Amino acid sequence: MEVTKPKICGECGAVGAPLKCPCKVGLYCDVECQKESWHTHRKNCTYDLERKLKKDRGRLGKDSVAIGDQAFDLGLLFMEQDRLDEADAWLLEALRIYRVVYGENNENVVAAMGNLGQIYRLQGKFEEALKMHKQELRVARRIHGSESTQVATALNFVGSCHFEQGLYDQAMEKLEEACEMYRGLSGEDDDDVATVLGDMTNVLRRQGKDAEALELGEKVLAIKRRQSDGSDDESLAITLLNLCSSYRQAKRTDEALERLEEGLSMLRRLHPERHSREGNFLGSIGSVYRQQGKLEEALAMHKKALRIYRKTVGPESAEMGRALGNISLVLRDQGKYEEAIEKYEESLAIMREELRNEHDEVARSLYTMALCEEKAGDGGGAAECVREAHRIYTTRGISHGTAQDAAA
Repeated sequence: MEVTKPKICGECGAVGAPLKCPCKVGLYCDVECQKESWHTHRKNCTYDLERKLKKDRGRLGKDSVAIGDQAFDLGLLFMEQDRLDEADAWLLEALRIYRVVYGENNENVVAAMGNLGQIYRLQGKFEEALKMHKQELRVARRIHGSESTQVATALNFVGSCHFEQGLYDQAMEKLEEACEMYRGLSGEDDDDVATVLGDMTNVLRRQGKDAEALELGEKVLAIKRRQSDGSDDESLAITLLNLCSSYRQAKRTDEALERLEEGLSMLRRLHPERHSREGNFLGSIGSVYRQQGKLEEALAMHKKALRIYRKTVGPESAEMGRALGNISLVLRDQGKYEEAIEKYEESLAIMREELRNEHDEVARSLYTMALCEEKAGDGGGAAECVREAHRIYTTRGISHGTAQDAAA
């Protein structure tokens, strides 16, 4: 599969645009195309908007609502561009200003908290994300009562944080509550219903309930296709990505690749700049190739995913740890056990730091590392990894068989 990202001019659409705006997003053939595009690009140019905000702050004061709104909008733009540290800084500033002006119980405060929680989740800071989303939920309930779109959204975020922490029963409880609330408020085909159903699909898959996950995932895809009406849509692309795992479990690998190619092409059209989710797609394609026995192609895809994560979410992110783990699996299949163990150790160090020692992904990595060490002749090291992994799974109430299946 071709993975080179085209540099497309934001004005005329020509491929091979060499000129880049200081905001790092706009690409152009030449100065003339850049000038022609400025009247539309300036609304989303973070470089220009930051300069304007700093000037306005001196004129209006640091606690002005207008400055808070500009900071909030900048944070959202940086989130869209996957520049999470900058997004975090501006949204924290917006939250500070909103609290000063409005107090705690305000809709703007809820919105800032929700977006900050999402940033922390993307950065792998799950404890910080859960804390922020719980604050969001409390404030939303004080403002809107027990049932509202805002409350359902906060419940969804809390459930997603539990999922990232490996707390699947708690995750499903919050997600089901959010889903029923959305259905009651907006109907079965609402976008928010589809989003929560997609999150529930991920939980079912992680719990080993593959048939239920595939059935629910197909329902989500049907909703998303009706909503997009043939247009590129990021949530549709993510749905295609998520559904891939269920196809893989059902051994429907050709269909998995078709869905991934469709989603990856859509993502690249939506994000001409480099985006971390491209790594998610490439890694999933690599996993399908591994399942098909195409190990060289699989290794190439996982290495490309690794490079994207290093440049977007950073070298110590959970995504980096997962990509290193995927590379280890391919090396193990190729019989390169020493190289595989080295990558497993790198992966484990990151995963322990980012997800904590008791996370089930750490346990799965330990099981796969044990299999590799056994092949390399280190029975003692393999036994030690199995004991630690089994302890984690036992503590979390996950069956030993599920752990072995994950390591295979």
